[in-house]
Amino acid sequence: MIKLFMGKKGSGKTKRLIDSANDSIKKVKGHVVYVDYDNSHMFQIDYRVRFISTKEYQITDEEGFYGFLCGIIASNYDIETVFIDSLYSITRKELKELEGFFSKLDSLEMKYNVSFILSVNCDKEEPPMFLSKYTSITLD
Repeated sequence: MIKLFMGKKGSGKTKRLIDSANDSIKKVKGHVVYVDYDNSHMFQIDYRVRFISTKEYQITDEEGFYGFLCGIIASNYDIETVFIDSLYSITRKELKELEGFFSKLDSLEMKYNVSFILSVNCDKEEPPMFLSKYTSITLD
């Protein structure tokens, strides 16, 4: 499953994502990973959730980030859910430019049965059509 928290900056996406990650650790049998651009939310995440800051790994685009996600999953077959915050900051790409990334994420999700839950900025425009197949929660 790929699920999106969508909304403008400051709409509460990160708070909802953090709450979901902390709640999920009580429900899942496998491991949970929370990927963020920096360490600013590290102490809000339950200690049982693996927190990873991409800033420490000098990831600069969606290709590097996809490879990073593959490495995380390859290193631990018990990962059940990956939460991704600040996708724009990690990839430095607008949402409409990430269709290929989401297509690869679909393949990763299906092949390894890993759920991805992301927060994405959707400021002024409607979300791109390729996102319509995912479960999304829009925050105002």
